[in-house]
Amino acid sequence: MAQLPLADHLRTLPHGIVFAAVHFTDGDGHPLLLKSVYDPDVWQFAGGNLEFGSDPWDSARREVREETGLLLPAQPAPPLLALLFVAAAGEWPFKVGVVFDGGTLTAEQLAGLALDPAEHTEFAVRPLTAWRTELTPARLALVEAVARARDTGRAAYLHLPQQRTGN
Repeated sequence: MAQLPLADHLRTLPHGIVFAAVHFTDGDGHPLLLKSVYDPDVWQFAGGNLEFGSDPWDSARREVREETGLLLPAQPAPPLLALLFVAAAGEWPFKVGVVFDGGTLTAEQLAGLALDPAEHTEFAVRPLTAWRTELTPARLALVEAVARARDTGRAAYLHLPQQRTGN
């Protein structure tokens, strides 16, 4: 069997998107989520897609700084709380996401958050029970899994269906 040139071989492999996010809570363990400008019904962790040449923790740190103004240390990377796989659907490729533990934010840190108005309109810190009425089932599953992972010390793995069907 002849070997394909690298460029041809790479075209045969599945392609996807990798994102990284950070889970923060307040002193009571309530999750911090940001409301998306792009989809006003979506609350999400601070984070975003990897850029060429960056790794997941670098991307998470960059996105947290851009989206909230918080500066996170380069090393050591904090514990990984979750690995998320979102299946491909339609024209959308699969997504793989990692969620890191950002720890507990003080009241002063929360009051000092500086959201990027191009990405988020507001932030909120609420008990999980309050988030249950605000989040889609898939997003709620992720937030609850991340909270459990922090509590138990065991990272979560979630495999979710693709939510987007358009372009």
